[in-house]
Order: sequence, then C-alpha cells, then structure tokens
Amino acid sequence: MADIDYIEHEGFVAEVNPQHIKVRIVNESACASCHAKGSCTAADLQDKLVDVYQNESSFEIGQKVMLLGKKSLAPKAVLLAYIYPIILMLAALIVSFYLTNNELLAGGLALAILVPYYTIIYANKNKLKRTFSFTIKHQIN
Repeated sequence: MADIDYIEHEGFVAEVNPQHIKVRIVNESACASCHAKGSCTAADLQDKLVDVYQNESSFEIGQKVMLLGKKSLAPKAVLLAYIYPIILMLAALIVSFYLTNNELLAGGLALAILVPYYTIIYANKNKLKRTFSFTIKHQIN
C-alpha cells in the first residue's frame, strides 16, 4: 500500500522508451462499478495513456504496475485548470463592462482573455510536465 501522500492507480505498461514509459490505466466513473451499469447510459469506462518520465528501464510491455501521483499537486492543478481562468474571466468581464457599458463586448473580451492564458499554459508545458509528474512502481501480485 502506498503512502498517504500519494494517489495510486493500477495500470499496465503500454510502451517503454528511453525518455518515458507509457502506462495504460482504466479510468472509471463512480457509476462504472454499479450493478445497473448495463442498463444505464451514464456508466463510463475509458482507457487512458499516462506518460511517466522515469529513467528506470526494468519495466516491460504488459507488466502490471502501480501509478503514483502526489496528492499535494491536486489543488495546484485545480487552480491552474479552473480557478484562475474563472477569476480571470470574471475580472475581464467586470472591468470591460465597467469601461464600455456593452454586455456583448464585455462577454467577448471575457472569453477572449482565455486565449493568452492557455497560450501561456501551453508555452510552459515542459515545466508543467516536470511539476505534475507521475512515478510508477512494480506491482506485487
């Protein structure tokens, strides 16, 4: 069992490269394990590939592994993905409406402010990859 500071997710090694390892995980919604999922369209079960930048090369394709992510990074991810953009949009909406008194222009500018925000996020993707990194460990059967 992992430390309390990590979120664990079981997966399988899909690809091994010198730079990174791709791990396939099954992403389940809360209702995917429900007994009525066969008759419900809300059940969601998806495969996802996660890149792990780890230099250890003792992993083989198809091997069962445990994917570990730091719990402390979750609030930072939520801030970058949701909270900061909402605050930025609201600030742009209020300021532009106050200055122009035009609702349509204010709404357009509030949406347009997201373009530079996400451009900056994209420009810093390599730094964010290092910050929001996962590690893997061998799964003991």
